[in-house]
Amino acid sequence: MFVLDTDHCIEILRGRLDVADRVSPTTPLFVTAIGVGELYYGAHKSDRPQHHLKQLAILLEGVTILPFDGEAARIYGRLRADLAAKGELIGQPDLQIASIVLRHDFVLVTHNQEHFRRVPGLKLEDWLA
Repeated sequence: MFVLDTDHCIEILRGRLDVADRVSPTTPLFVTAIGVGELYYGAHKSDRPQHHLKQLAILLEGVTILPFDGEAARIYGRLRADLAAKGELIGQPDLQIASIVLRHDFVLVTHNQEHFRRVPGLKLEDWLA
């Protein structure tokens, strides 16, 4: 199963990425609640918030939103401590996203390979490369 990171969602919204080129129409796609928050933030601060909010609503109809739940929080705490000990900490939102994806044992589809490669066991793909 694939979890779309914010950067890939933005490219879908801009019409620069067609997921039909990567997965079948019956393949479920996921996003994280953290990523959805980032997308809403971007829409609200844009020069055309109502337009972008409508586009976002359409995108969200076609995906399942994964929450940051208790199990993801447990994974987050362990990862944050491990990465901090190695001096390889990544930003909190990215670490929360990684924790959610690890919790479900899914693949994170992101162009932000540099940060996410630091997370042990996280499976990554980049559909923008």
